[in-house]
Amino acid sequence: MVKIINRINATKIYRKTFFTAISLQWHRSHTDAFARNSMIDIENLTYRVGARLLFEDATLHLPSGGKIGLIGPNGCGKTTLFRIIFGEEKIDGGEIFIKPGAKLVRVKQEIDDFELPLIEFIVRADAEFVQLRRIIDGAENASAEDVSHACDRYAMIDGYSAEARAANILIGLGFGNVDMGKKLREFSGGWQVRASLAATLFAPSDCLLLDEPTNHLDLETAMWLENFLRKTDKMLLMISHEKQFLNKICNYIVSISDRHLLLFRGNYDTHVATRDRQETALVKNIENLQKKREHMQSFVDRFGAKATKAKQAQSRIKAIEKMEIPKMPSVPSGMKISFSQPRPRVDKKLITLENVTAGYGEKIVLKSVNLCVTFGEKIALLGANGNGKSTLAKVLSGRLAPISGKVTAAKNLKISYFSQQQADELNMESTPTETIGKIARSFSETQVRAHLARFGITQARSGTQTKNLSGGEKARVLLAINSIFEPHAMIFDEPTNHLDIDAREALVAAINAYEGAVVLITHDFFALSKTCDKFFIVSGGKCTPFDGTLEDYRALLLSGGAEQTSAAAGAKGAKAPSAAKNENKSRTRQLLALEKMIAEMEKEKANLEKKMSNSCDADACKLYADICKKLTQLENEWLSANG
Repeated sequence: MVKIINRINATKIYRKTFFTAISLQWHRSHTDAFARNSMIDIENLTYRVGARLLFEDATLHLPSGGKIGLIGPNGCGKTTLFRIIFGEEKIDGGEIFIKPGAKLVRVKQEIDDFELPLIEFIVRADAEFVQLRRIIDGAENASAEDVSHACDRYAMIDGYSAEARAANILIGLGFGNVDMGKKLREFSGGWQVRASLAATLFAPSDCLLLDEPTNHLDLETAMWLENFLRKTDKMLLMISHEKQFLNKICNYIVSISDRHLLLFRGNYDTHVATRDRQETALVKNIENLQKKREHMQSFVDRFGAKATKAKQAQSRIKAIEKMEIPKMPSVPSGMKISFSQPRPRVDKKLITLENVTAGYGEKIVLKSVNLCVTFGEKIALLGANGNGKSTLAKVLSGRLAPISGKVTAAKNLKISYFSQQQADELNMESTPTETIGKIARSFSETQVRAHLARFGITQARSGTQTKNLSGGEKARVLLAINSIFEPHAMIFDEPTNHLDIDAREALVAAINAYEGAVVLITHDFFALSKTCDKFFIVSGGKCTPFDGTLEDYRALLLSGGAEQTSAAAGAKGAKAPSAAKNENKSRTRQLLALEKMIAEMEKEKANLEKKMSNSCDADACKLYADICKKLTQLENEWLSANG
């Protein structure tokens, strides 16, 4: 059994300050293992879950600085591999090596103190910053010399801008300036997950390990995160099922296949092309070897009994015995999704909203919304989380009555609804077989199981209580339910959460083959771009059309932010791109002025640091502190202007 050690570095003293650098390190038996510049080395990993073998003699070398996407079907062991890397799972064989001194971080599953203000929670992810701040503030009862050294180190790690940097990440993930001082307990579970993600991005590290980081994000913040991860100089190991993310960010792909870990250079599309070429070459090689063996066997069968040919026959028998023919590459069965076509035909105008106001109790979410969903349309609802997309979906599906206004539905209209809140739609105590059986009463038990199998729910899992299924399996059960009906309109609220790439592609194909109307809410750029031809932005209580493309929307978000994009769409209608530019002119001038001031201040700071490296007195330290304070104020002004 491999010996694994998870230990804390010996305390490092930085000019007599009192803090420790904590890193994850595992014991390695040889010193030259990182000559290949690997951050993480996995050698001959074998791991079982009960009787099921997840990894078998799997070997992988992950390069330092790489942006690596980890892919594979649901249940293949991606999240388990993360736990193995962090030493949380007992492996059955092999070794895991982490580069000595490397710091690996991932999103915390639990929050320790819900009373912390949001901004404080983020900056506390930097343990060194927190300890230095305590020394400087006098909390450690340190000597004057220690405080002076702490100030030097604090400036070196750019501690004066810590809150500004943390705020920048929070704003990128959708928080507002008013949220910075709120306590964590004031946020919902989804926003607390975002806060944990922000803390992970802020924390000093050499390698980020992210497990489906976009699952709790909207399209807008997912685009920001994509841009952030693409620019970061940290190594990244990321589980994702989103092609757009994997293509834009990654320069390596690790695929879990047949219990092995396969490393491909390039992004997701490059990996697919490389994998297909390799599999084609392998199949051809196997076929050639089989033909060669058959040819030799035919010689043995024909001449083996003849004395004159006995020597040649024996030679060929030995060659056949030594011949090793590789296994044919496994071809995943894939998941085929098909939705029943609408029956019977109804009026073309399926659902019409007229001056609809909707919300929950006294909380108004949508005001005076006008929208018409017609047969055959594929509509995408865009906009940041919390603006009312899910509320609008519930109104359209009939699950939420409007506070005022009129909702008109076509006669005999049937609507299917996929909720991102799986617990709202599924009986957690029932099994998938029982759930489908109650809905499709004409199905025999064999038909029920066959129907579930089309969505990747095996016979063994079909008898498991829904509460014990994975998120991906629950999503598949919901899709299986929706495929039974013959609806005229299908409304999907984040259907791709927890689905792997093959399942997402199957869902996209099914939506495109479906003849009725579709209303889709998703953060998956690939799914939106391949299915929808009509876009609406839900923001500020309004639902306004956006006549640009998704790429237009992406460009607007990255340059002007979601709020400006929504305002432009609402105020100027169809000409969203040019309207947004006009709206942003004054703000752009303000940002440029602030950026110029920040650049000048940073130059002054750098010059002073150069002088202080030779000699430093109290006046220089005071001037340096003043510059850092002014720089932080300017950065906060820039963040406010950009928010």
